[in-house]
Amino acid sequence: MTSTADATVATRGPRGTRRTVLWVSAGVGAVIAVLVAVLASSSPASQVTAQSPLVGRPAPAISGRVVGGTGSVTLSSFSGKWVLVNFAASWCVPCRQEMPQLLAFQRDHSSGDATILTVAYDDQDIPNLASFLKAQGATWPAVDDGSAVVDYGVGGLPESYLVDPAGTVIAKYVGGVNAAQLDAVIRSSTKL
Repeated sequence: MTSTADATVATRGPRGTRRTVLWVSAGVGAVIAVLVAVLASSSPASQVTAQSPLVGRPAPAISGRVVGGTGSVTLSSFSGKWVLVNFAASWCVPCRQEMPQLLAFQRDHSSGDATILTVAYDDQDIPNLASFLKAQGATWPAVDDGSAVVDYGVGGLPESYLVDPAGTVIAKYVGGVNAAQLDAVIRSSTKL
């Protein structure tokens, strides 16, 4: 006499077992794919990293026409001020998520001791980036300088560099910035 479990295995045979393994493997693969997608698209907390060869060196030049405006802007025109060089694109979800922090930084430095300079990451996105910045109330300049992405070694978005009033890169930020963290770095660097 055979049990029900033995009868099921006997009727399923090796082909049925393979099909079950295939379905289980597909399910596990789907779960892993979803986890990878979530982790890859999540906005990591802002992190200061000394992994950039630019930290401690003069900031590479940035020069370009104003995004959504007229004229041009250079990084050197902000000599004597702290500058957060922020590489961004309108299609970048973490860039959109960090906007409240950029606006807070702008508001906290309305006295003019610091500013933000956004650099367009994607040449095809310039009109959309201009519209996005305007809609958010960003009053800082944004420029189109395709060589800056290469000169700064930008590997992903958002990515920012804090430049001191003397033009030296003080820190590199990977992921969304935090206004309070930026202010703490400025305060500690000013005390040196």
